[in-house]
Amino acid sequence: MRWCCGGSYSENGSGGSRNTQQQPTPLLTTAGTAAQVSTTHDTFGPMQVKMHKTAVIVTGGTGESVLLDSLRSSGWNCTVSFPTQATSDIESICPLAVFIDLRVPHPSQVAKDVSSVSTEEVLIASIAEKHISEKRRRALAQSNIIHHVTWNTRDVSLFDYVGRLANRIRALPALFTVLDETDQAVEVCDEHRVVQYVNRAYENVTGCIRSEVIGQPESEMRRKSLPRARGEEERRRSSDWKFIRVPFANNSQFVYMKRSNTTGEAAIFRDVSLKSLKSQTGGIEAPISEVLTMLRDVSCRVDGEPAQTIKDAMKVLSSHELYAPSINRFRDADRIATQYYDGLIRLHHPARQRKRSVVDAHREKRGSHGERRRVSADVKNALENDNCWKFDILHLEKVSDHHALSQVGMKVFERWKVCEVLGCSDDLLNRWILSIEAHYHAGNTYHNATHAADVLQATSFFLDSPSVAIHVNESHAVAALLAAAVHDLDHPGRGNAYLINTRQSLAILYNDNSILENHHIALAFQLTLQHNANVNIFSNLSREEFIQMRHAMVEMVLATDISRHFEYLAKFNKMHVTDVAEEQRDTNSLTICDMLVKCADISNPAREWGLCQRWAHRIVEEYFEQTREEKEKGLPVTMEVFDRNTCNVPITQCGFIDMFAREAFATFTEFAKLGELSEQLESNYEKWKLMTSQWTPTHNTNLVL
Repeated sequence: MRWCCGGSYSENGSGGSRNTQQQPTPLLTTAGTAAQVSTTHDTFGPMQVKMHKTAVIVTGGTGESVLLDSLRSSGWNCTVSFPTQATSDIESICPLAVFIDLRVPHPSQVAKDVSSVSTEEVLIASIAEKHISEKRRRALAQSNIIHHVTWNTRDVSLFDYVGRLANRIRALPALFTVLDETDQAVEVCDEHRVVQYVNRAYENVTGCIRSEVIGQPESEMRRKSLPRARGEEERRRSSDWKFIRVPFANNSQFVYMKRSNTTGEAAIFRDVSLKSLKSQTGGIEAPISEVLTMLRDVSCRVDGEPAQTIKDAMKVLSSHELYAPSINRFRDADRIATQYYDGLIRLHHPARQRKRSVVDAHREKRGSHGERRRVSADVKNALENDNCWKFDILHLEKVSDHHALSQVGMKVFERWKVCEVLGCSDDLLNRWILSIEAHYHAGNTYHNATHAADVLQATSFFLDSPSVAIHVNESHAVAALLAAAVHDLDHPGRGNAYLINTRQSLAILYNDNSILENHHIALAFQLTLQHNANVNIFSNLSREEFIQMRHAMVEMVLATDISRHFEYLAKFNKMHVTDVAEEQRDTNSLTICDMLVKCADISNPAREWGLCQRWAHRIVEEYFEQTREEKEKGLPVTMEVFDRNTCNVPITQCGFIDMFAREAFATFTEFAKLGELSEQLESNYEKWKLMTSQWTPTHNTNLVL
């Protein structure tokens, strides 16, 4: 007999003593012929679905029977399981059908347990020696047992049909996932034009929530331009929406799909808002960003030619040089006009040769490192992890006797093979960085050579990110490293507002516009190019190469002007990096480096807490001195909050993160795939926030620098 209570079973059905100390295991796993299992497929519309026909038979015996043989012959993979093991077997196997022997104890409870761990498409059937009464069938139906068979049945056609349907159902989640991820809006209606399904893009286009739309009649208000389906009409190209016939449902379903945007509306810019959920200053947004957002919203509500005009306007407004003329009509036809344009307007006209990315360049170069410079053991140890975000530049400052810039500079320049790009010797580059370092003010607590070294190290770290490097060309990478080294050259320890209010010569020279930033980069080139200094690292560059290098360095240093912070952030947000022309790739490379150096310049709040705190104390100390001097001289006080007698330092740091750092790092680290930096910034923010209530002005006299 098939029923052998308490026995244990091997695959050949032989009995033996049962070991009650061991967890029961599936009794038997059998399959149909290899040809049936591996090659049987079902065509589901345009999709090919492999027929995985699996079943679990819950019984106390071996399950050997005419039914089991018939299932095997039809290609079913059957597993025989004890009642105590059934749920775990079903969870691991995910069968299409479960057969429960009515002779097991409490079959209804077994069925309920099976239902709790199985998916909706699983058929649960009972098995008995003979047919059961209608009354018992109804009772079993309460436990989701919806079909009944006998052990000696040979007809398994119903199970084959259910298996076919179940395999199709299991293919649907992938299709729904794709529909929800696509940028095109999709609406599916039944034969009565009642909405059955809409995807996420539909919600974005119409502004309607899915749960409010499904089950409702189709609406022209939701899709004004949607063409009605008529007769044999398959597709309508005169509208932003198209009707698609569903040939697999006897035309009883109607699909409406928002046409793909061939003009690249979705690709005009990276839609990264300047408004952070955590930011207390989310209202700060560049006007051009607000304009683009409004235009984008309007473009979704109009059709035809007006919509296209709006999209074209958005492209123009997304330009990096919004007010620069775009003159094309006479460049080739009018020689005089072309020369006027090139000589007086264009100024910079770089050659159009293909430029190597950082990835391409340093894949070739990083294998060899040449001869190492001689440094002390302490300095060498301090430089050991200069390519890590945890790098302690303040420790290097101490062990190198305040020569952190020249030490980390040469290490970074060597790793990035800057000499090879510039065509200069290591000795010349070393003399140059020493000259630059000497023109920083050692008396400044913050804006000194160590800060420049810190920014240089952060710049190198950012360039090391594969997500960044693939978009940055080699010359821009080198320009970013050099710009980082000189970005605060000869900083007087006072801000631009102070220079304007005291009518300093630099403010007069640069007409109150980015005064210090213009001075830093101008002095850097003056020092580099003077004949008697013998530090011209650009001497072997061609004229074209020098112009491009200088233009990039100037642009990157000017990007560090905090008064233009949101302008550069908006430019970066609007950048599009996929499927772009070569000229746009070059523009993107520079935009990325602008943002990269800018983030490096304000990276202290994202450093490890110990470094973050000490850098904060250094900048605050510098601001304290400026505020004191402004009050003593009767000048307008630039930032009243930095009065040593009243300042709450933790509040000022929270304010800086809210105002500037959080948005910049959230945007850039998402692009660079360096999310851990933003996490560190938020961790530091919380630490500052906890300190605000305990901070008193007495702390301001003993800051740890």
